[in-house]
Amino acid sequence: MSTYETVSVIAQQGQKACLRAMQQEDRDRLKTMLSHPEVRRHILMRSGAGPQQLDKLVKRMLYPYDPCALHAGIHLKGNEELVGTVSLQSWNRHEGKAVLGYMVDPLWWGRGLASEAVGLLLDYSIRELGLVQVEGRCRGDNYRSERVMLANGMKLGRIMPMADGSGDVMKVFTLLHN
Repeated sequence: MSTYETVSVIAQQGQKACLRAMQQEDRDRLKTMLSHPEVRRHILMRSGAGPQQLDKLVKRMLYPYDPCALHAGIHLKGNEELVGTVSLQSWNRHEGKAVLGYMVDPLWWGRGLASEAVGLLLDYSIRELGLVQVEGRCRGDNYRSERVMLANGMKLGRIMPMADGSGDVMKVFTLLHN
């Protein structure tokens, strides 16, 4: 695989969740999820990000033109409705490193979908893409996200202040694979 080749995730099946490449039909659901106040506060978008930034993010997630990112839709097994996303960002193919990102529609929180989807993507990333290090980040008060990363074998590596000056902290988790 070339350093500049874009990659789409190959469909992955879990017990409850399935991963597949994002599709144009996911656009409205994706926009709705990203706009939800409970989701927005946890995704790292610039303060005051407006519709243009949201549209750019949706476009980046739907169309695999960025060779340094891989986005997959999370679906309930046997259902086509998008309930979340999981992604690799800042993917450095030479070093085998990437940053994990994920979100689930709040209607589906607490059902293990994020944990399973993250596990599917991490397994795929190690087995098929050769990743040796994946880093995940969450706000200090995002205990749900923290549990997802811990459940998938990630270890808390450091805690640092948020760059936005809010006084909040960011927890950084890491998964290493030899």
